[in-house]
Amino acid sequence: MKKYIIKYGFEFVVIFLGILISLYFEQSRQDRIENERKNNSIAQLIKVIDQDIIQIDNFIKLQQISLESSNLLYGNLRYDEKLSEDRVMYNISSVGRALKSFFPQEGIFNQLISSDLIKRINSETLKTKLFKLYNEDLRRHDVHTKEYDDFFLEFNFKLSKNFFLEHNWKTDANEVNQIEVLKYRFNSDFYRSDEFFGSLIEARKNISAYLTELNELKLKYLDLKSLCIDEIRL
Repeated sequence: MKKYIIKYGFEFVVIFLGILISLYFEQSRQDRIENERKNNSIAQLIKVIDQDIIQIDNFIKLQQISLESSNLLYGNLRYDEKLSEDRVMYNISSVGRALKSFFPQEGIFNQLISSDLIKRINSETLKTKLFKLYNEDLRRHDVHTKEYDDFFLEFNFKLSKNFFLEHNWKTDANEVNQIEVLKYRFNSDFYRSDEFFGSLIEARKNISAYLTELNELKLKYLDLKSLCIDEIRL
């Protein structure tokens, strides 16, 4: 009897250990698959971050051009610096182009959340900064963008109304002839008015604030990219 107990007990232990080993290897296989999925998603996120940084750089250049134009107009009005009517209207159009703003891509981050792959990220710092950028910083940026857009939509309406301004804008900072003024009727009274000067001061303030925000966002994207690269190398 004792012989059979030992025999069947040994067989049970062997079978039980076999099941545990099979489960262990299956779990290891699943972990490898999920980690590969996570790393692939992080690699895609790096590509998206690179694209967003390129977009941010482009808009920084465009906003800087708009700020330079607003400074020229400010000098022309406050200090009577000489500008021809054509140059005035060109620079007014350039200020109006500050309406164009950066729109981030959030699809890959949302995939990491919906698939629960974000839980597999090893770096707690990366996880924290991912949530902060996409759930806080970009939400705040979106609110500010809408505020800027509301201002510049009204600003451009005033240009159409008071100067009958018709113009075309290009949104690639590397292209030549980015601003094309097609038609206008110069309105000296409105240009020299307190209303226009007040709008110009507000435009300069908004452009400067947006430039600061874009530069801060770029630094956060670069930091996030570095953390993503480190995560894949682990």
